[in-house]
Amino acid sequence: MTNDFLNNIDNPLMLSDNYLFRTLLKESNDDIYFKDKDSRFVLSSTGHANHFGYDHAEDIIGKSDADFFPEAIAAKTRAEEVRIMETGIPMLNSIEVTEIMSNGKPTGEIHCYSTSKYPLRNQNNEIIGIWGVSKNITEQKLAESELADLNHKYETLNQKLIQISIIDELSGLYNRRHFYDILKKTMRIFSRVCGRGYDSGFSIILADIDEFKTINDTYGHVIGDAAIRHIAKLLQENTRASDDVFRYGGDEFAIILPDTNNAGAKLLAERLRNRIESTPFSHENVNLKITMSFGIASYNHQLDSTEIVQEADTHLYEAKEKGRNCIC
Repeated sequence: MTNDFLNNIDNPLMLSDNYLFRTLLKESNDDIYFKDKDSRFVLSSTGHANHFGYDHAEDIIGKSDADFFPEAIAAKTRAEEVRIMETGIPMLNSIEVTEIMSNGKPTGEIHCYSTSKYPLRNQNNEIIGIWGVSKNITEQKLAESELADLNHKYETLNQKLIQISIIDELSGLYNRRHFYDILKKTMRIFSRVCGRGYDSGFSIILADIDEFKTINDTYGHVIGDAAIRHIAKLLQENTRASDDVFRYGGDEFAIILPDTNNAGAKLLAERLRNRIESTPFSHENVNLKITMSFGIASYNHQLDSTEIVQEADTHLYEAKEKGRNCIC
């Protein structure tokens, strides 16, 4: 190193190369060290010695990693350094997790370092060892870990908020708002499919509990709520994985059936009607036979989601007029 740079600044400090180097080794918070071909320390910064629990850099001269680390770690480090000396290729920014030592004994305190090692050459450009710099990045890694944990918590909370926004609390089914979101999306999908010449479509079912007001008025809302949960469970258990079941509102439910024509929707509705009728409801010593009425509508190039819902609702009203516990 020359003093050309120092000579070009105002009031230059005429410092020798040796003084600048010694200052670097003494004042730097990073671990700076030089090793011979046997990976023994020949020069060290004070911070590096402090890392091992020593007050003075001279205290670790002549020692190697085998004096400070378990055999497996020392062997790994030695292999890395041999490779650097053999190839002349440095190792850059390797992340190392090490236990802080005190007077050669482990303290139980774990620190994380970013380490770079380079071949050490003499004046003849011959490799005579290695030198390295290790920067303590423990605080940075802790901050990154805390940030990752915080992001995970926010993501989890966000997913919970999404669930809350689309799930009906009483029944555990999707809610009315999500019904229209899925219905609109389904209409767009099958509009494109049909537009490409494929004969495909979907159907929806609207259904409500027969004489539900009587159940509430006679037995109270606790029993009424239990009846809602009873029906929700039966609908979920007796529909396909590809079908979506919703609590449309009050005692009314909706089901979206992809790739299902009107005849297929009626078969499913009949299976649901029969299963509900044949499954007794019992809650808090109240035993009831519950039935449901069903209205079906199928996609027929309707332009608006309200059209297909209105058609299913009209058919549901017809089922009620026919005496309930039936399908239209």
